Order: sequence, then structure tokens, then C-alpha cells
Amino acid sequence: MITETFIHGSGPVYSLDPRPKFIMLVCFVVLFLAESTLAVQGAMLIFILFWVGLSLGPRRVLTPVKSILPILVLTALLTPPFNTDGAVLLEIGQRRILTDRGLLLTAALIIRFTGITAGFYLFFSTTETGPFILALRAFGLPYRAALTVTISLRYIPDMFSTYGRISDAHKLRRAGFEEREAGRRHGFRHRLNNMFPVLVSVLIHAVKSIPALAMALDSKGLGRSNPRTSCRKLRPWKSIILQLIAATLIMGLATAVSVLL
Repeated sequence: MITETFIHGSGPVYSLDPRPKFIMLVCFVVLFLAESTLAVQGAMLIFILFWVGLSLGPRRVLTPVKSILPILVLTALLTPPFNTDGAVLLEIGQRRILTDRGLLLTAALIIRFTGITAGFYLFFSTTETGPFILALRAFGLPYRAALTVTISLRYIPDMFSTYGRISDAHKLRRAGFEEREAGRRHGFRHRLNNMFPVLVSVLIHAVKSIPALAMALDSKGLGRSNPRTSCRKLRPWKSIILQLIAATLIMGLATAVSVLL
């Protein structure tokens, strides 16, 4: 399980130490969750998407949006009917469907979800797992918790990759059958029946990987009482003082704008 979310590239975000990057990520998440105007949250979202495009390329700007598109669609459909305070914009019979406050709340939720997702996407796409875990350890995270984070960050992308490979293999096996059935219309039940064998195969693969995971944990000395060491080390704090100052200024400015506006 060595699949990672890191995307090789270059640029200012890549050159930053993971510690100030993580601090800025946490601060941006807090600012998105805090009460502020729609304009401020929209500006923060544009700021993050700008760095996504600059660091990862313009084609990846919409990747965070696509990853949570079903959630955004459900938010846009379900939020206005259940928040009907304010001036009525759309009404069917005696039922309020859309109001100005409901519309503003929907836009705020969409911006928040997109901004938080884009922030995490930018961070994990420009930060390798190893340095990130070392950054967490530098902030005082215990070894067991850091190991849990490591497994999660590598296991989840590995399962998505496995699902894609197994799905392609099943499509090749059904190629002749699908050509014969191409003229027929198939509903949700047919798609669900095709998905079930894929999910079973992924589950079997996950179960078969348990011994390999157990051996990896054993090789890392899980359960030992002696102090842990690491082959890789982050730079001393004093060597990234300028990055920390820059991160503090950026977050201070963002917080001030969020509070004042």
C-alpha cells in the first residue's frame, strides 16, 4: 500500500515546509467554518483555487469541485426549501421554495464545502506523506496516532486505485455481453448488479492485504516501548522562521478581513 495523493511538481507551495503549510490549512478551515460575509469566503475560495491552478495546473482547478459534486448538488436542492425565512423568491401554492436568506445560506454552504475540500486537496497534493507525518510528530502527535494517519492516507487512495483496476478488469470480461446488450435500456438495478461483483472483489483484495499490513506494522516495531527514531528529519524550526512569519501574516490578514467585514 504505497499509493499517495502527492502529485510531483514545483512551485512556491511545494517549497514550503509542511509545518507552516499545515498551520495555514487549519486556520483556513477555521475561517471557512466561522461566521463571515459571503464576499470574504468567496475571496478565500478564489485565493485557494488560484494556488491550486498555479501549483498543479489549470486543469486541476475543478478537481476538488468534481470530487464533492454530489454533495454540492444535494446542498443546492435541499437547503432552500428548509430555510424559508426572508423575502420570497419562488413560491408554489402556499409553499415557500426559495427565499433570499435560503439562497445566501446555500451559497455560503457551497463555498465552505468547496473551500475546505480545495484546501485539503492543495495541501495533500503538494505535500508528501512522510514529511507531513514528521510535521505532526513535531507538533507533539504520538507515534501510534501518526502511524494511524499514515495508514489512512495511503490505504484509502490504494483502495480507490484497486477499485479502478478491478472495475476495468470486469468491464473487459463483460465486453462481448455489453455489445449484445447495447441496444437495450438498463436501469439502476442493472448497474447495481454490475457493481456488486466489483465491490466483492475489492473486499476480497482488502482482506487478503491484511497479512501484508500486519507484517508492515511488525517491521515498524509497533508496540515497542523504546523511543522511536526516524531516518528522515525536518529542518530545524529556526531555518523556517521566514516561512512561519509569512504564514502568520497571511492568516492574520485573512482573520482581520473576516472579522472586520
